[in-house]
Amino acid sequence: MQGDFPGGREVIRRALMKRSVSEAAIPIMISSISEGTLKQYSTCYKKFWSYCIGNNIDMFSYNLNTYLNFLLEEINKNLSYSSNNIYRSALNLIFSVDNKDEIIIKRFIKDTYNTIPPQPKYAITWSLDPVLKYLASLFPLENLSIDKLTIKLVTLMAITTAHRVQTLSKITLNNIFRSTDKIEIRISEKIKTSGPNKLQPTLVFPYFKEKLEICVATTIYFCIQKTSLQRGKINNIILTHKKPFHAASCQSISRWIKAGLKNSGINIERFSSHSVRHASTSSALRCGVNVNTIKNTAGWSLESEVFLKFYNRPVGEPNEIFANTILKLALEK
Repeated sequence: MQGDFPGGREVIRRALMKRSVSEAAIPIMISSISEGTLKQYSTCYKKFWSYCIGNNIDMFSYNLNTYLNFLLEEINKNLSYSSNNIYRSALNLIFSVDNKDEIIIKRFIKDTYNTIPPQPKYAITWSLDPVLKYLASLFPLENLSIDKLTIKLVTLMAITTAHRVQTLSKITLNNIFRSTDKIEIRISEKIKTSGPNKLQPTLVFPYFKEKLEICVATTIYFCIQKTSLQRGKINNIILTHKKPFHAASCQSISRWIKAGLKNSGINIERFSSHSVRHASTSSALRCGVNVNTIKNTAGWSLESEVFLKFYNRPVGEPNEIFANTILKLALEK
């Protein structure tokens, strides 16, 4: 096996062909894998491809020792427990692993958990106050450029729904329903949390008449009108800012949210756009919102422990507060 890495889809195709899977069934099997998952699998396959070339091993011939030695090499490069599980899923897709070997592999992964336990990305989060204050300053809406209007829209939507940017990128005109007191948006396209017997999310934005400067429903409606000429036949409501206009990607939306955080004074070297999900849900819990309501709104199942383990975080305070407080005690004596 020599040459450049052919890509994740091709690796899966070749592996399934070797396992005598019908050629007609292979495209269906590959299409069932989400783009996000395929991207993660492709990262594993590319590394496994290089590992096999470097050790003169046939990538498509299953061997337990090859499987475990590859994972061990990646662990020694600080592969996390969660990534280890992703790699296991990726390799199990292209190999036919019997039950006896699967028990060994599971034990190996479990030992990895004990050696390198998963850690939350953030130990603390940021306060929503400066972000909401900045977004409120972007008013009146008719005075905003399309880029600032979009930054305001996506950041407000991320804060008030606690959903991933992938969900925001799937919002379409035909799934927006207006009433006198709110706007409801149904997400009909497949997202990360989609699956059999799982309901697709519905985003609800009440008209916040107490402070129109941060009313998401008003901003959504205005944005639709403002971008009608640029939209043409595009059904998505979040568009790029420059010609040729098209539906914004997850990467673009993440970049705009990050710009909103930066303009609010949030340290974007430390916090990514995804940190909005942490800040929003943590703030809701501190304000007394029921945990089940938070889970339901943000797209977690009621049985999920992800929010409490990895997302509920205290608001960070500058490190110097502790030292300054201690030193000021001396001035009082």
